Amino acid sequence: MQITAPDFYKKFSCIAGECPATCCAGWQIVIDKKSLKRYSHHKGPFANRLKNDINWNEQVFRQYHHRCAFLNEENLCDIYAEAGPHMLCDTCRKYPRHIEEFEGLRELSLSLSCPEAARLLLSRQEPIAFITKEKPSSEETYDSFDYLLFTELMDTREQMLSILQDRSISLNARLLKLLAMGHDFQLCLDRNELYRWEGIRRKHIQTGTDPDFLEKVKQWSDDSKSTPELIRDFWNILIPEMEVLSPSWHSFLKENLIFHTKYNDQEILQLYKDFKKTMPKWQIQAEQLVLYWLYTYFCGAVYDDQIFAKVKLALVCTLMIQDLSVGMYQKSRQPLALKDQIRICYLFSRELEHSDPNLNKMEELLDQHPAFSFGKLLKILC
Repeated sequence: MQITAPDFYKKFSCIAGECPATCCAGWQIVIDKKSLKRYSHHKGPFANRLKNDINWNEQVFRQYHHRCAFLNEENLCDIYAEAGPHMLCDTCRKYPRHIEEFEGLRELSLSLSCPEAARLLLSRQEPIAFITKEKPSSEETYDSFDYLLFTELMDTREQMLSILQDRSISLNARLLKLLAMGHDFQLCLDRNELYRWEGIRRKHIQTGTDPDFLEKVKQWSDDSKSTPELIRDFWNILIPEMEVLSPSWHSFLKENLIFHTKYNDQEILQLYKDFKKTMPKWQIQAEQLVLYWLYTYFCGAVYDDQIFAKVKLALVCTLMIQDLSVGMYQKSRQPLALKDQIRICYLFSRELEHSDPNLNKMEELLDQHPAFSFGKLLKILC
C-alpha cells in the first residue's frame, strides 16, 4: 500500500482550547461502532456521563446549544481529559486528517475546515511537495476499479500541479491552462479515447502558456456578461441549492458580498484590482487553495468520470473564497489579517466539504449548469 501526503502534513498539531472555531461544535459527531462498544463497557465514575450524553440510537454525541456534550467551558474534551486519549472515537481522533482511498493507494490531506490546517496552507509561501511511502498492509481490491483511467488521472494531475506551481507564469495564465486541460481530457473520456491522453499532455507541455495559447482561449471565452456578473451567478445558483450547516452562514455571506449591490461592475473590477495590489501574497495563497482542491478531489474522477467538474471545483471554490476576501477587504481597504483569511476558508469549507449532498450538488451544477461553462470560466480568467 502506498501512502501519499503533502509535506506539511505531519506539522499539524491540534491547538485545542486556543482554536477559534472548535470542531466539537456546529455539527453532530458520528461515533464508530468500536468506540460505541468501548463506551458501553467503560467502568468508573465517567461511565454515567457516557451513558447519558450519547444518543445510542443515532450513534452520535448529544449536543447542547450546538456544542458536543463533552466539550467543556475551556473548549477541551472531557472524554480526553477524564477517560484518556484512547477513548476518542475515530472521527475525533482523525480530524482534520482526510483520506481518499484508491486501489493500492491512500492519499492523506488536512481539511481546510480546520482553522489550524487552513493556517498551515495559507501561511505556506514555498511550493508544496508530496511525499509517498510504502506501507506494508493487506491491500483492498475494488470491484470494477479502472486502473488504466486512474493511472492517466494521476499522471495528468501531476502535470497540472507542476504547471500550477510554475511561478514564472502569471497565476491566471496557469489557471487558464488547467481549465483547458480539464476540458480536453473530459472530451477524450466522453469519446472513449483514453489512448489520446498522453498526446494531449505532450501538446499542453509544448504550447505552455505562450501568446498563441492565450489568444486562442480568449477567442473561446464567452463575453455575454461581465466578470462581476458571472461571479454573482456562482452565488445565486449555488447557495439556494445547498443545505445550511451553520445558522450564521447566510448572514456571513450577506455581510461580505454586499459590495456586489453597493458598487457597479466597473467599480467592482477596480475593487478586485485594488485587493490584489494590496494583498500581494494572495497570488500564492490562491495557488495553494487550487492545489488543495485538485489534490483532494481530482483523482476521485476514477469513480464518477467527472474530470472537468473537478477542475472547475478547484477554480470556482478559489474564486468564491477570493470574492469573500474582497468583500471583507472593501470594509477597510486594508490588507486582511491572516486570521480573517483563515476564517473565510474554514467557514466556506465547512459548508461544502462537511456535507456530501452539498459537495455532490455542487459538482452536478458545475457539470451541467451553463453558468459554469468553459467559455464563461475562461472569461473570468482572461
